[in-house]
Amino acid sequence: MLPFLIHYKSVVIPTFFFMVMVASLAAAFYIYYQAPKKGLSQIVVLDLAMVGTIVGIVGARLFHVFVEAPDYYWEHPTYVFHFWRGGFVGYGVFIGILLGVIGYLKIRKLPILKYCDLVALGCPLIVFFVRIGCLGAGCCYGTPTDFFIHLTFTNSSSDAGREFPGQALHATQIYDMINATITFMVVHWVDKRKKFEGQVMLTFFMTYAFFRFFIEFLRGDVDRGVYFGGIVSTSQITGVVFITLGLFLWRYWKKKYPV
Repeated sequence: MLPFLIHYKSVVIPTFFFMVMVASLAAAFYIYYQAPKKGLSQIVVLDLAMVGTIVGIVGARLFHVFVEAPDYYWEHPTYVFHFWRGGFVGYGVFIGILLGVIGYLKIRKLPILKYCDLVALGCPLIVFFVRIGCLGAGCCYGTPTDFFIHLTFTNSSSDAGREFPGQALHATQIYDMINATITFMVVHWVDKRKKFEGQVMLTFFMTYAFFRFFIEFLRGDVDRGVYFGGIVSTSQITGVVFITLGLFLWRYWKKKYPV
């Protein structure tokens, strides 16, 4: 599609990284707007946005390095810092954000689950805009298909363009954007009917993981980490863990932290 938003002489702006920044800003402004409705501080939201952006990017990178391709980076340790080559994992973003947000709120002695529920309202926006970046970069692409909804990549600068030049591929980036849209609506529906603190956050993780699990079957980029002959991926295993843990916490928090 469009791997580089701007590529003029020495000025290079990759589409993916530009959309990562758009995603961060969109989520930050949205939860900033929502904070007063929840009786929460907009100043704290701005702090969480800065912390979340930094630890989210670091988490996405580290998840790729240590979970998806540890052997590769053991042989090429300096490549850990070659982030422009790609290698970021969506689940790593949210794990990083979660840990960073909890750490900040603990230090400030602020209500963790209340703010986590607020942050969860903006997380689907991160997925949506980052997947636009993936679409432009030609990463996270699908398997070849004859389905009437498909994408083709001809630019050899993109991963999909190199692996499947001109072939019709499942539009997995768009499928995940639809996932983000559905998840956005679900978390807001739950937010209006919230029964316990942390419910919105758990809803985000479980809803996103559920739909992402099935989208993974249509992915064609095997370098993301696949096992058992390509039957399951790293993201599917992570998603099952998230859903299982989410169901356990749902029952526990429902009794312990009622609204």
